[in-house]
Amino acid sequence: MHKPAYKLFNSKEEIDHKDLQDKAFWCRHGSRIEESFVAEYGTKLGAEINPEKNSNPYVPDLLIKEQYLADLKTQNTPFFSASERYGYDPTYTVVFNEKDRRRYSEKYPDIYILFWVDWMATRMEFPSGKSYRCEYLCGVWAVSFERLNTLCNTAPLHDYQQRKKDELGNAKASYLIDLRNLKKIAG
Repeated sequence: MHKPAYKLFNSKEEIDHKDLQDKAFWCRHGSRIEESFVAEYGTKLGAEINPEKNSNPYVPDLLIKEQYLADLKTQNTPFFSASERYGYDPTYTVVFNEKDRRRYSEKYPDIYILFWVDWMATRMEFPSGKSYRCEYLCGVWAVSFERLNTLCNTAPLHDYQQRKKDELGNAKASYLIDLRNLKKIAG
């Protein structure tokens, strides 16, 4: 497993983090996250796990109010260098995978995307002494794919250097999205 060349911290201490390139771990972890999301926000948002997931794990994650498909994008680690690289405030920046944009365009153009943000880390430090910070942020933001697709037209596209030769199915690039352009629905 790849050891990160940086440390992450919350407001009190260093936090441990999984290898961000370990797609298999994150896929397994994803179903538990969906269950946690529904337990926390299901009643308020009318959200349930998409019943089709029982037979096909690749369908959209959620059914909202028994009629709208939604995919859940959980983000716990800010894009700390978003300001330095792209002029985006890392407190409000989430990423949306380029490959998901293609997939939704082809298969689910009417889907909604929910970004569940809980910045577990608010500081990143490198051995060189360089560090980044952001404010703590937690909540759920919603956007129709149609609107998100339009935002992607002008959003920076970040290429993941460590994924150039990836053969595990990880996204090789993601769009930077400013949460302040989306609707906060919980948190």
